[in-house]
Amino acid sequence: MTLSFQSRIALLFAALFVAVQALTVVCIYVAVRDNLLRQLDQDLRYAEQAFRQLLVERAERVAGEAGLLVADFGFRSTVTGGDPATIASALENLLLRIHGQRGLFIDPQFQVLADSAGLWQGRPFPYAQALANTDASRSLVWFGVLDGHLQEWALVPVLAPLPVGWVAVAQSVDDQRIARFRQNSLLPLHIGLAELSADGGHLLAASAPDAALALLHSSANRALAATVDTPQGRYLGRILALPAAGDDQGVAALLQIKFTDAFAGYRHMLLLAAGVLLLGLLATLTGSVVIARNLSRPLRALAGAGERAVNGDFTASPLAGRSDELGRLADTFVRAAQLAGQLGELRQKDQERRELVASMSHDLRTPLAALRAFLETMQRKAETLPATEQQHFLDTALRQTEKVSRLAQELFELAKLECDGASLSPEPFNLAELLQDVAQKYRLQAEQRGVSLQAELRPELPLVSADIGLIERLLTNLIDNALRHTPPGGRVRLDAWPARGRITVAVRDTGIGIAPEYLPTLCDWDSPLARRARADGGGFGLIVVGKIAQLHGGRLQVESALGVGSEFRFDLPLADSARTATGQS
Repeated sequence: MTLSFQSRIALLFAALFVAVQALTVVCIYVAVRDNLLRQLDQDLRYAEQAFRQLLVERAERVAGEAGLLVADFGFRSTVTGGDPATIASALENLLLRIHGQRGLFIDPQFQVLADSAGLWQGRPFPYAQALANTDASRSLVWFGVLDGHLQEWALVPVLAPLPVGWVAVAQSVDDQRIARFRQNSLLPLHIGLAELSADGGHLLAASAPDAALALLHSSANRALAATVDTPQGRYLGRILALPAAGDDQGVAALLQIKFTDAFAGYRHMLLLAAGVLLLGLLATLTGSVVIARNLSRPLRALAGAGERAVNGDFTASPLAGRSDELGRLADTFVRAAQLAGQLGELRQKDQERRELVASMSHDLRTPLAALRAFLETMQRKAETLPATEQQHFLDTALRQTEKVSRLAQELFELAKLECDGASLSPEPFNLAELLQDVAQKYRLQAEQRGVSLQAELRPELPLVSADIGLIERLLTNLIDNALRHTPPGGRVRLDAWPARGRITVAVRDTGIGIAPEYLPTLCDWDSPLARRARADGGGFGLIVVGKIAQLHGGRLQVESALGVGSEFRFDLPLADSARTATGQS
């Protein structure tokens, strides 16, 4: 079923409106999400401060109150001369006054002399090394694990007046304290506590264990907020490092907010946007029908005018079978465009032909005029000219005929390659052997010029499929050109290697090089270098090379630097047998 142009316009406007509305909804969603993420990040930072204050300030308050009680003379006398049971009794009295849970007294050798719980008495303090590296005259606040539970430590030195030990007051940080903080928080916050280690750590307590474990073992930067996915949903969280006894005793709080809980307040906005989208779609369908009807009327007239303008001179369009106005208009303009393109191409070819004829006439006129002048001179003065001068005239005339012959030969080859009916005769052959043969043919000429000519021997090269005669002509032109422009002592090197399913061939020399401004038009018949070379009876060699490379599905690539040398590269297709072997390998 073919839709009319009017129907297509209506559908186009409807699709555009839907796309705009969908984009609007997406933008709203992205804006809401980004705003929510920023707000959540700020909320998590606020929760970090509140949670830190809840834990650390309480421990500092306990440390301050314990410090006042420890400074009492009676307590100092008890811990200095009393037995472990007496010291434990003094610790219990101290805990009652400051509302502590557990107390330890640690001597200067970091041995626990007394434990109000009776568990660590006579054992070394678990964080002895960290305690040894601290100031013995200052109270400390730590978080560390004791008996598998996270404890909030307030360590107070006992001075009499020199340090005689420490009183350590421990407050358990358990699920109940987490639950109380969540109840007092205005955010839908999930809290976890973990002991950090090199492999991530292990969880001590959490209100959402799966999310806490995912955040704990995530590879994100712990200083930044991180997003984790769990079967229960997506969470945004931060890791709050707590003061610990040392670098190897890391303790952290995990603060997280679930996305679905945070998005709950924005759902009505997205539903409203979806409703507006549906209402807008109905309105657009109605309006687009009216607009399409008004647009299609002038287009019908334009299509009919175009047909009347061209039907008298050209055959029917291949799109004439289409029944809608757009098909007729497209057919008309396609034919007009084809006609304009053909006329432009013919005009361009005619202009190139005129310029080529004019240029060749000038290039042929110079050697022919010189040849005629020498011959007329010899005819008029044949009896008076010395034999040496006659020989000089003959040599000069012979050189001019060679120029004309070279120009005619290159022009013939170029015309044969440019001919639309030119066809290749591809055959599989060994490219390495051809390179060696061509190099051997020019070996003597290279030695006479004092140039080192070398062809890389690569017997493992696969067979190529090309016109061996044309490829030999291509190589001959490149080598001859390289030898003529390489000074004595220079090098000319031939090489070939597989690349991207074809064989790349390169001819490198250490000659005079080519100026960068000549490289883009190097293979054009009207390039400055070609015009200069035609004055010496050449100028079409690189044009022929470029055409041969093009006929084999490639192009001639040139890299050159003045005073350094040049490199000419082209590529050839693999033979069928070589391509099959390469594919199997």
